[in-house]
Amino acid sequence: MAGVTSGGRGAAFDPLKHSQPLGGALAFLGLARCIPLLHGAQGCSAFAKALLTRHFREPIPLQSTAINDVSAVLGSSDSLLSALDTINERQRPDVVGVLTTGLTEVSEEDMLGVLGSSRYAAGSRGPLVIPVSTPDFRGGLSDGWSAALQGIVAAVPATGVTVPGRAAVLVGPALTAVDLDEIADLVRAFGLDPVVVPDLSGSLDGHLDENWSPLTTGGTTVGALLGLASCAVVITIGSAAAAAGGALAAKAGVPLISHDHASGLAATDRLVTDLTRYTGVAAPDAARRWRRRLADGLMDSHFVLGGAKVAIALEPDQLVAVGSLLYDVGAEIVTAVSPTDAAVLRCAPWEEVVIGDFVDLSERAEAAGAELVVASSHGADAAAVIGAAHLTMGFPVYDRMGAQLRATSGYRGSLQLLVDAANRLLEHRESHRATGPSRARRASAEQLEELAC
Repeated sequence: MAGVTSGGRGAAFDPLKHSQPLGGALAFLGLARCIPLLHGAQGCSAFAKALLTRHFREPIPLQSTAINDVSAVLGSSDSLLSALDTINERQRPDVVGVLTTGLTEVSEEDMLGVLGSSRYAAGSRGPLVIPVSTPDFRGGLSDGWSAALQGIVAAVPATGVTVPGRAAVLVGPALTAVDLDEIADLVRAFGLDPVVVPDLSGSLDGHLDENWSPLTTGGTTVGALLGLASCAVVITIGSAAAAAGGALAAKAGVPLISHDHASGLAATDRLVTDLTRYTGVAAPDAARRWRRRLADGLMDSHFVLGGAKVAIALEPDQLVAVGSLLYDVGAEIVTAVSPTDAAVLRCAPWEEVVIGDFVDLSERAEAAGAELVVASSHGADAAAVIGAAHLTMGFPVYDRMGAQLRATSGYRGSLQLLVDAANRLLEHRESHRATGPSRARRASAEQLEELAC
């Protein structure tokens, strides 16, 4: 059990944290024919859109109500309804996720009341409008994702019918598109029919469509959402999905299988055991084969990662998932920094998690002599300053290609993560070994030159 402490500074100098509206928008991007709408100033969506576009390298459908200082004070309900009208007329979405921002939260805009008494009220004709409270002055990306997922589940009607074999799989923000495919394939191998929510593997996996669309071009369909409460079991992967999963299981009256993550041998074993216990189906041959490969990979990578000093700065779910896997292979987690607090952080197998920013990461990692930094592209400078290898993960990743195509979960994904971490450390050690002597030779040559003069 890890202790959670604060970095101790009143301000973030090199921020690690992203806002709740960004996390909420990311969750809605996993729904088909959907567009997230940020209820706030134009700049709120512009910054989020820039980050999302750089990370996914795809056009990102994201709109804003573009309220100004006058409407923020006198009331922005007209701006909200006008934006919804424009989106509905021009883009014809199936789902609109309306996310508040700090501006509308501070002005105490009654968004639920405005929508509830409008033509976009629940049950009315037109797109499914899902309002979510995501103040950007509180919480972070994972909190916004969790709030959006709870809003999606709240919009799901109770059906009173259970479809045998249907599994609602609610996921957190730590899973990549390939991870979602891996989890869905595993659930399917046990004879279940998975409905992944939200499903970024269908919307932001990097596929090329025939025509441009102003909406998401894949993901969980509105039909699948409306029938979600007819599932026979609810499975959650990620603590950010736990609250929504509990609410859906209670609404449907079905069992809940909840896991904080699915990275590493033990974590994936627990998921497979739960699926076997629920379905009565033995673990499939493919899973057993990849398990043996992961077991061998753990032994092989131990010679590289065992004893290596690692510093990590990621969102809570991913921090615990990646850190636990590296800890299991023998790495020493000398620094672990999370942008926000979360209960899952206390489940980390090392001693301490710090709530802080990249300055905290850099200072603590340098003091501890970290050899490997695991963080987003924003952590590249911190890694360079302390002379450590940098394994790029998390959000955003813009200095590497294919962030959504890198697996980190399940037996196969865990093995891929181990290989990536070990190779990155080997490359770094080799490059330092290669450049070290040349630097020494250059220094000696300069000294001889000075003596000659």
